[in-house]
Amino acid sequence: MIRIFLRQLPFIKNAAIIALSLVVGALALTGPANAQRNEAAESFVNKLASEAIEILGRESLSPVDREAAFRMLFVGNMDVPRIGAFALGQYVRTPTSEQKVEYLRLVEDFIVKVYATRLSDYTNQVFNILSSQPKGNRGTEIIVTSQIEFKTGRAPVPVEWWLLRDGDSFKVFDVKVVGIWMAQEQRSSFISVIRNNNGDFNALLTHIEERIGEKADEINSKLTDAETAGG
Repeated sequence: MIRIFLRQLPFIKNAAIIALSLVVGALALTGPANAQRNEAAESFVNKLASEAIEILGRESLSPVDREAAFRMLFVGNMDVPRIGAFALGQYVRTPTSEQKVEYLRLVEDFIVKVYATRLSDYTNQVFNILSSQPKGNRGTEIIVTSQIEFKTGRAPVPVEWWLLRDGDSFKVFDVKVVGIWMAQEQRSSFISVIRNNNGDFNALLTHIEERIGEKADEINSKLTDAETAGG
């Protein structure tokens, strides 16, 4: 009996190691994934997105009042200076002090128009948070995954939110709608304009002003059509 037991020791030892590995593996798959979710970040995004969609769908507001409410909501919750600097890439030190002030003013207006235009396609829909996870290992950035669901049965639209910690709260750095990160999209566009104009920063300011006008017309057209269809 002793000999049989001794022969079984390696098997028992190996079985114990395998069992322990399975337990650790299971914990690695379930524990950390749930622990990484950030309820504060998810709550921040849920409130911001829900309010934005509600503002854009509020028919009682005039176009001017609607934009003012949307601007107050989004600009107050976005890191406009950092987005503006990121969008310039290698040209971040190109503008003079005066040009930088004008640039940030235009970028703020442009961001409002771009986000309002994108989200105006999804007014009066259902917004749901799916998950959140840290981005990188510094603990200062978080990606919140969400989706916009339609009552018509249309396939949900995925939306990802890139957040930066701001004290006890967060700021939005970028938003991905239907696979496109908007700040990164503008970075490519802005750099191209400066490069194609031999480093002339005023050319970029003119470009942004023109784009703001185009976005204003686009958002007004979308919301007007939505209100007409709803009436």
